[in-house]
Amino acid sequence: MIQIETDYVENIPVLNIAPSDQADEELPTLIFLHGFTSSKEQNLSYAYLLAKEGIRVILPDFPHHGERAIHLSTKERNWKFWDIIVQGITELETVKNHYIEKGHINIERIGVAGTSMGSITMFGALTQYDWIKLSVSMMGTPCYEDFANLMLKSLQNEGVELPISIAELEEKFRSLKIFDLSQNPQLLGNRPLLIWHGEADSVVPYQLTKRFYDKLLYNGYADTDQVHMLTDQVAGHKVTRDACHQAVDWIIEHI
Repeated sequence: MIQIETDYVENIPVLNIAPSDQADEELPTLIFLHGFTSSKEQNLSYAYLLAKEGIRVILPDFPHHGERAIHLSTKERNWKFWDIIVQGITELETVKNHYIEKGHINIERIGVAGTSMGSITMFGALTQYDWIKLSVSMMGTPCYEDFANLMLKSLQNEGVELPISIAELEEKFRSLKIFDLSQNPQLLGNRPLLIWHGEADSVVPYQLTKRFYDKLLYNGYADTDQVHMLTDQVAGHKVTRDACHQAVDWIIEHI
């Protein structure tokens, strides 16, 4: 049996999933971060498959998502994209500390995974927290500054009215550099990383993530035993069923 508890960690809604007979024990743990416009409940398939193998899964809601959603227009939430990510990095530490205090997490066996925005947040967290022992990216990118500038160019090409000046936006994007693993690849250390990305992704460019992966290998920051990249030639911005199961199998092996 699998137990699902809803907790509130400093007003952050969180699902805590574990085998029923081990729910109060210190377990290897994966914190899974959902994507933009998604919610914690939409990644329960990963949690179920992992909990069957004795792994606790923690699923928080991002700001302005799930139970934390407030009345925002699509445009307003889009403009908060990077603010949500930076706040999510901070909240990741808060959530982790809460479950350590409860005695639910084996701190030597803790990973972070995410889809899309959640994956981007995970990459940023790798630059800040050495307690992350392994990580999984599903259609995300570590290239904060490059991706932010691509998003800005796309908006300009579409003629979207910007809420602040170009100079202010560029300064905001420069402030993301401390979270940009592509510019600080040494911060990955020797931690295992799995990357999955569809080559036809039109939301988070596959090319950015592939370039980062190639940089890790070419410059000796990692090898293929440590960092593994899976690609799907036809997949767009949606995780396939096969990719989900491949990620679960990899987590079980490495956590």
